[in-house]
Amino acid sequence: MLLVRGVVFSGRRYVCPCCGWSLRGFVGRWGTVRTNSDGYCPRCNAKARHRRLWLHLEEHGLLRDGSVRLLDVAPWPSLARGLRRLPGIAHVGMDLRSEGRHVDVVGDARHLPVRPGSFDIALCTHVLEHVDEDLRVMSELRQSLGPGGVAIVSVPLRMDAPTHENPSITDPVERERLFGERGHVRLYGPDLRDRLESSGFEVRVDWATSIDEEIRRRHGLRTDEHLFICRPRKPEFPPPV
Repeated sequence: MLLVRGVVFSGRRYVCPCCGWSLRGFVGRWGTVRTNSDGYCPRCNAKARHRRLWLHLEEHGLLRDGSVRLLDVAPWPSLARGLRRLPGIAHVGMDLRSEGRHVDVVGDARHLPVRPGSFDIALCTHVLEHVDEDLRVMSELRQSLGPGGVAIVSVPLRMDAPTHENPSITDPVERERLFGERGHVRLYGPDLRDRLESSGFEVRVDWATSIDEEIRRRHGLRTDEHLFICRPRKPEFPPPV
């Protein structure tokens, strides 16, 4: 189905970095014939957030040939499929259920069923907004990384207000109104950085707005898909006596 849709939407205006397909346009969720500038890739179904992440990984040499151990929390099929095809990438997909071809480990991100220090890269793409104990997940991501490792986190983010959450709100309709989707338990603000730092990370934000306009247009990126680049903070040792 995706191959046929990819052929139908082939063209030269856009390129999906996740699958390398040249397109005349991206599509809406249900794959209508109407094209748009930042929707799903009609060939591999990658969203703008996944194209953004792929380009970041490429730009910063994180997809280099070699031996890279990569943990992908709640893997999106198109991104996971592309990563698994790369030489030297040991991709491990983890999710709550075993559904999907790219889930290798079944488990809860609040209690990652992996050995500490097992990975070089951990991807957590639009996951934290679904989890009540987000600080616990952040701590688990930090512990999963080996020396020099990096976690890349992205969430739906609003820049004009701090994170809004209220555990007493359980009605799906009210959650959608306040947090954007029925399955979300909060809407993050720029103070997400503070939460990540409190979990033991040193954090740098790769702002989507800093991407060259031509690159953004060519790959169907959005200006609100910011990436939080998180490296475990080095322990501070007291001076010798």
